[in-house]
Amino acid sequence: MSKERFTERQADVRASASRLAEAVAQPESELIRDATIQRFEFTFEVVWKTLKLYLERQGHECGGPRPTLKKAFAENLIPTAEEADHWLQMLEQRNLTTHAYDEALARQIYQHIVWDYAPLLSGMAEKIQTLQWD
Repeated sequence: MSKERFTERQADVRASASRLAEAVAQPESELIRDATIQRFEFTFEVVWKTLKLYLERQGHECGGPRPTLKKAFAENLIPTAEEADHWLQMLEQRNLTTHAYDEALARQIYQHIVWDYAPLLSGMAEKIQTLQWD
């Protein structure tokens, strides 16, 4: 992958995190909840895939999202074990949202997105903006 492509990925991360923040700032309704979950899924995907590209450029093997997140923790891109646990929980809940739709589960995940996941994704988006493609 080229430096230009990585720069494009950084922009994708920035844009998707911004769109997620826009969604969580809206008053809750069924439509907003569904849109927020959709934006969460997309933002999570673009973030972990960008982390994977960066870590592989640094010489690490990552595989899928779980090993990528574990490597991001090992490389201090995810700074604490507690935050790493939140990222793994985020992965689990992202997997749940993409395979089935259950109203009660959607409400629960929405609350996690608003209070926990959106801030973590936003923080990681900011960190990704500082990464250099050497």
